[in-house]
Amino acid sequence: MKHIFTLLIIVFSATLSAQTKQNHIPVSKSIVGIWRLIDERTLANGESIKIVTGDYKVINADGTYYTFVTWPNQTTIAQYGSYEIESDSTLVEHIIENVLHPRLSGRDSPIKYSLIDENTMRIAWSYNFDGNVWINEKWIRLPLAVPARASGVKLLHPGTQKQ
Repeated sequence: MKHIFTLLIIVFSATLSAQTKQNHIPVSKSIVGIWRLIDERTLANGESIKIVTGDYKVINADGTYYTFVTWPNQTTIAQYGSYEIESDSTLVEHIIENVLHPRLSGRDSPIKYSLIDENTMRIAWSYNFDGNVWINEKWIRLPLAVPARASGVKLLHPGTQKQ
């Protein structure tokens, strides 16, 4: 949990230089934002379950992006680069470096995307760059909120802590 808070502090600190309200990630209604990858699976009985991953994507208003991965004992940057929106459903990521899939470093990756609603985005990217194999992903926007509970520990608001 400490690593997730560290990640969020880094991300929010990076956005402090935005001059106008629409450039601030927490109030964005576009693809600009902090997103978390969600995996959905269908069980044998037909029940659908949602698996929350430790993968985060930060899409900045200045055309840059970062992907963070939270591991059990650390959080790392897995990928970073820039992006260009080509239409209302396609963009190209210019991957500067990807440490999890090094063959993607220095490549352009076409992305198909759609905002299901302001807090849910579906993307598809071609794994082999020829458009024959597409990876489909669902991402949810991180809310601007104080969690009610974190790792079983009740959070106290400032001013309510015992001295």
